[in-house]
Amino acid sequence: MHDKILNITNGEYFNEYLVSNFGGEAVPFCESAMDGGFVREIYSDEFVELRAHELSVTEEEYRSKMYVHNILQNNEYQKIFLWFGKDTFCQANLLMLLAYLEQIQYSGELKLNYIDDETFEVLEQDIDVVLGSYSKIYEDVLISKCMPCDIGVLSVRGLELYFDYRSQNGALAELVRTNADKTKMELIILLLENSKDYGLSDIQAEKLIKNNLF
Repeated sequence: MHDKILNITNGEYFNEYLVSNFGGEAVPFCESAMDGGFVREIYSDEFVELRAHELSVTEEEYRSKMYVHNILQNNEYQKIFLWFGKDTFCQANLLMLLAYLEQIQYSGELKLNYIDDETFEVLEQDIDVVLGSYSKIYEDVLISKCMPCDIGVLSVRGLELYFDYRSQNGALAELVRTNADKTKMELIILLLENSKDYGLSDIQAEKLIKNNLF
């Protein structure tokens, strides 16, 4: 009997690429964990209510994107392969996912592949992930907003930029203020051009502009 294998990817674009080119079962992890607040029990009713509010979507819309939660309800996969980038957007999502796998007491084999978000090139392959510390790291970073001592397989740079992104004195906030004479569209383009390591979206760029100029 073959092991049942699941791939969890950093989003819908790479998920489609992975399935089209390599086959197998795959689901995208759809979140924006670098934004907003969190509660301890991931995907609880309280969690969903808070995250939907933080991301300005309805609870129904949020639940419709909970692919990982829905597919892991039976916890029947012997192996899970994770495909994420090292930018802050991916790192925050990866942290939430690892904490969730601890929460459901996943006990199968877990491997992490770091990819380039733009080219989909695999940068680091089959990194062994040992669960046990990520719930604490999740609470430190995403709930308490403080840098943990232990980061496991996560990227130090990715987590450092999480706190920079959230700071009024961060590099991106300063970039907005020093270019306040530009149009909103020019500022969005400027932010996107200077935020590859953050993995910033245009929606996040707009929020940065709003929070630092108005």
